[in-house]
Amino acid sequence: MTVQLAPATGPRGGVSRYLAPIVLAVAAAAVIAVVVSAPGQSGHGRGGARASHAAVRRPPPYWIVQPGDTLMEIAAKTGVSVAQLEAFNPDADPLGLVPGQRLKLWLHPPKPSPTPVPLGPLYWTVRPGQSFGSIAAKTGINILTLEQLNPGLKSTTLWPGDRVRLRPPLLPSSSLARLAAALPGTLGW
Repeated sequence: MTVQLAPATGPRGGVSRYLAPIVLAVAAAAVIAVVVSAPGQSGHGRGGARASHAAVRRPPPYWIVQPGDTLMEIAAKTGVSVAQLEAFNPDADPLGLVPGQRLKLWLHPPKPSPTPVPLGPLYWTVRPGQSFGSIAAKTGINILTLEQLNPGLKSTTLWPGDRVRLRPPLLPSSSLARLAAALPGTLGW
């Protein structure tokens, strides 16, 4: 026995035939968007990459306690465990944190480097009426040092516009040793 179906007289499926693939594509795009933007899933999407990258970062050396901070909150914000915070800060009372208190986040935080003292100008341009004595008084440099740094100038023959060396040039230590040996007397630097 054979069964034959009669052809339909009207449009078959009509709008639903064209609408079904579009609905399927929109649903797939929505699922992809949810998976990509899901926070806290390491290895999936951008949110996970940010979370795994943050674990590699090193926290700052210190934490300044803010009002309401607890060791638990500081640990969550910095990635340092509560046990480490207690070990790095043995004098800190975990139940009595004071706003403004500084907590170590590293076992050996870096020491602040001393700020270098600027060397000051290399030369002084002589003005009318100035001598080695007045230049020494204004700059705080010993007169003997000024005379040794300027062997071609005499205090009695200074003219306006002359350039007086105030400090030795920046030279390697071997060149400084040769310079010190070549100059008579000791330099008062």
